[in-house]
This record gives sequence, structure tokens and C-alpha cells, in this order.
Amino acid sequence: MEKLFEDKVRKEYRYSKHLEKSYDFYDITARPEFVAIRKMMNDWFSRYPEIGKQQLKRDFRSQFDSAFFELFIHELFYQQGFELTPHPPVPNSTKNPDFLATRGDLEVYLEAKVATDKSNDERTLENKLGAIYDELQKLTSVTYLIEIEDIVFKSDKQAKLSKLRNRIQEWLDECNFRQQPPYNDYDEDGEECFSYSDDDVKISLRAHAGVITDGHPILNYLGGSFVGGCEEALTGAIRDKGSKYGQLDKPYIVCINMIGIRDPRTNEIHKTLFGLRRQLMETGYYIDASFSTELDGILKTSNGPSFRQVSAFLITRVFPSNLHLAEHWLIEHPETKNRIDLHTLDLSYHYPGDRSLLTSTNKSIGQILSHSLP
Repeated sequence: MEKLFEDKVRKEYRYSKHLEKSYDFYDITARPEFVAIRKMMNDWFSRYPEIGKQQLKRDFRSQFDSAFFELFIHELFYQQGFELTPHPPVPNSTKNPDFLATRGDLEVYLEAKVATDKSNDERTLENKLGAIYDELQKLTSVTYLIEIEDIVFKSDKQAKLSKLRNRIQEWLDECNFRQQPPYNDYDEDGEECFSYSDDDVKISLRAHAGVITDGHPILNYLGGSFVGGCEEALTGAIRDKGSKYGQLDKPYIVCINMIGIRDPRTNEIHKTLFGLRRQLMETGYYIDASFSTELDGILKTSNGPSFRQVSAFLITRVFPSNLHLAEHWLIEHPETKNRIDLHTLDLSYHYPGDRSLLTSTNKSIGQILSHSLP
């Protein structure tokens, strides 16, 4: 039987490198928390239709995020009692959606789309940072941890990584020898720091006495995420998938996984779909207020409703590690040509129209997948 990850002896207990492919890391790791995720994905893969397994496994190797989301959507609907057929034919297109999900008399097409808000420049910067982080992970220390204060790129070239690491290792050895960090610079807040600089990069560091864990002394990495600002990525995903298959003969749910640096929020999702919400009267509760929407949503425009072949949108932010608490937004297109009764699904959903910010009391992702999570 085809497996996503084959059975073999694994002895790697390190964390993933920043530029390491996700599939490769899950395939070699022996750390218990990641072993549990690997077993979960193998379990899900065992229920995936045989006809699509080889292609999905190839996709996991080349585009992990998209392949994982496709496997997740299959498992999510499988656990709701659906039988899923990969890449079914549709009447008005030579292209094929990801699944036809069938349960009794209900048939619905499903499309899985990963949306990221990173530009090409941001991806380039992320790769340059990742290469530096992977090099810094090779540093060794006895009692000092490194706090990364800032990294500034001076050119389009990548830094000379071995030279950078060797100079920082010399400084770190001196920290351990003196039992006091020698600093040579000041950061933007006027605090003492150690800086390494060449023609391509400047990196500023501070050292802290502490316990070294996991074999390297890096205390922090720059980066993080932002709350809000997901509208552009969501709009792009809807434009890409909303009318891809022409007029359909069955309900069609577009599933979008928002995995960029900007966390989706309910009011921004509503604004993207239906337009800017304007409150007509002041109340103590935003969800109870009467309101109107401008004709600037992707589904509600001055020229009338658009993407009417879509029945509903399932918007998520899921990763292999957060499934037990992942949020979702299941929202019906109020002007769809192929209506689906969302009561027939186990997932909770957001009401469209005047109650768009209220949610039904059905199940969360974690509740539906509870029997198949680590």
C-alpha cells in the first residue's frame, strides 16, 4: 500500500532548518511532536483515493503547502461522511476541480487553494534571512545565548555566510571566555550591541547568559505575523478559482487557506466578499447594529453580483500543527446559482447578509477531525 512517508529508522532530533523543504524534514525527523504529525498525515493519506495517491505524494515533495491543504480538505469532508473523487470532469470545462464530494443525494465540487500575501521581493528577503539563520544554527556556545537585534541587507547579494559565521563564533567564544559580552556598536535604541558588517549585510546581536538547548544558542529570530490586511490575498484567490470551471451543474465550494504573514479577521473577510460595512445606528453591540454595505465587495459590485457559480467559501488558516484550534469561516454566496444548504454540513458557518458576523453552532475543524488528530 502506498504511503506518504515510508517506514524507516529515523535518528534526527533537530528542528527544521529555515530553508529545508517541509516534506524532507517530516521524512527524517525523530522528534516526538513531529513524528505524531507524520503519523497523522500517513493516516489521512491511507484514506485518500488510490487513483490520486501517487500524484499527491509528488505534490507533497514539490509544493508541500498546497498538497497538505488538499489532503486536509479530503479528510475534513471524509470525516463528515462524504466520499470524495479526485479531479472529476465538469460539464463546461476541460479543467477539473480538486474533488467531487458525495453523501447520499448531495453532490458538491470542492476546490482547494492556498493564498499567501508575500510578494516576490518578500520571498527573496525571506530566503536570504533563512540562509543566514541556517548558518547561525551552526554556532556553538557554552553559556551565552544570542539575541538577534537587526539584520540589514546592503546589496542584492547574499552575505558571505561562512565569513559571517566565523566572525560571530569568534565573538561568541570571547563572550564565553570573558564571561561578559564585548560590544562594539550601539543599536537604534542606544543600547550596546555587537555588529558584524560587510559589503552585503549588517547584523546586530546581543548576548545573554543562559542555558543552551537544542544544540545551538540562538535565542530569537526576526519576523512574525500581522493581524489583518488579508484582503488582497483573499481577493486574488477568489479571482483565480471563482470562475475557473464555467457554469457548473452542482454546488461549488471554494476552500482557501490563508497562510501568509497576515492573519485573517472576520470583518475583513466580510468586507472583501460583500463590501465595506457601514453602521446605520449606534448600538452597544457591533453584530446587532443595522448596517449597509458599499458596492465594493468582490461578490457585490455596482454591476451586480459576481462569481455566482460559487455556492460558498470555506476560508481557513490551517497548518499541520494547529488543527485542534484552527479557525474557519464558511460563508454562503447569497446570489449563487447553485445553492447548498449549509445545514447539511457539520461545519459551523457564518450567516450572510444582515447577520454575517454571527455563527451557527455547528462544529469546529478540531471537533470534526478529533478522531484523526495526534
